[in-house]
Amino acid sequence: MSSANVEDKKSDLKEQEDPCKSCSEKKGSSKCDNCPSAQSSADKAAKKAERDERIMKRLESIKYKIAIVSGKGGVGKSTITASLALNFSMMGYRVGVLDADVSGPNIPHLLGVEGHKLTGSELGIEPAMSRNGVKAVSSEMVLSTSDTPMLWRGPMRTTMVYQFIADVNWGSLDFLLVDLPPGTGDEPLSVMQMIPLDGIVIVSTSSNLSVLDVSKIINMARNLEVPILGLVENMSYLQCPDCDKQIRLFGENKVGQLSKHYGVDLIGQVPVDPQNSGVDELPADGRSLIVTSVRAIAEKIVSILKEKA
Repeated sequence: MSSANVEDKKSDLKEQEDPCKSCSEKKGSSKCDNCPSAQSSADKAAKKAERDERIMKRLESIKYKIAIVSGKGGVGKSTITASLALNFSMMGYRVGVLDADVSGPNIPHLLGVEGHKLTGSELGIEPAMSRNGVKAVSSEMVLSTSDTPMLWRGPMRTTMVYQFIADVNWGSLDFLLVDLPPGTGDEPLSVMQMIPLDGIVIVSTSSNLSVLDVSKIINMARNLEVPILGLVENMSYLQCPDCDKQIRLFGENKVGQLSKHYGVDLIGQVPVDPQNSGVDELPADGRSLIVTSVRAIAEKIVSILKEKA
C-alpha cells in the first residue's frame, strides 16, 4: 500500500472518530441536532424508554415475577418450573409460565398444551391455557412442528423473549414463572435486566459440573442485584421400591455444600420418579412424586415472598 493510501486511511479513521470534521454544519459539536450519531443515540434511548414502558404496563397486573434458572442444561429446570406452576395453581393462585428457553422449549409438553398455536387479539398475544388453569407461552407455539429447530441468532431470540414479555395478554396473575435458558448468556441476562424480578430459583443436580456452573449463576444474580429465593436440588435421590432406602445417584449432597458456601438457602430436594418415565405431561392428581415433592418448595417460596413484602 502506498504512503498516499495510508494517509487516506488515516484521514477516514479520523473522520469516523470525529464526525464534525466532515459535517457541513461546521458547528464543532457531535451533539448537533443534525449529527447522525446523535440522532442514532436518541433513537435508541427513545426505543428503550418505549420498551420499558410497555413492559411495566404489561406486568403491573402481575404480583410476583420469578425466574427459574440453572447453570447447565439437563438438570430438570423446566420440570421444576412446570411443577411449581401446577402447585401454585392447586394452592389457588393465578399462574402463568413464560417459556424463554428458545432452544429447548419443553413447557408445552410438561403442561399438556403441546400443539397449541399462538393467536392474537386486540389485547395482545393470547397464551395457551392448560387443563389445570395455567397460562403458558412458548417459542414452540410459533413453530410448524415440535421437532423444528429455532435457527435464530442471539438478537432474534432476545427479541422474541421481549415480545413475549411486552405483548402477551397475561391478565391478572399472582405468579409469572419465567423458564430461562441454562447458563449466563443473552436471554437470561436480558430477562434479568428487562423484568423487575421478585427473585430467582436456581435448579441443580449434585453432579460436579452442575454445581460448578451454579456458582456462576449465583454471582451473575448478585452482580445484577436480583434476589435469590433459594436452591433446589433436583434428582436428589431415588427411593428404592423394595427397601424404601434413598439412593443418591450423584453421591453426596454437593448442592447443600454449595448453599452453605454462598449463603443461599437450599429450599428443597426433589427425587427421581420412575413413574414419570416416558411421560411428558406432569399430572396434578398426586400420581407424580416430582409434583408432590415440589409442593413444599412452592409453599416455602410463598412464605419467603410474604416475609419480604
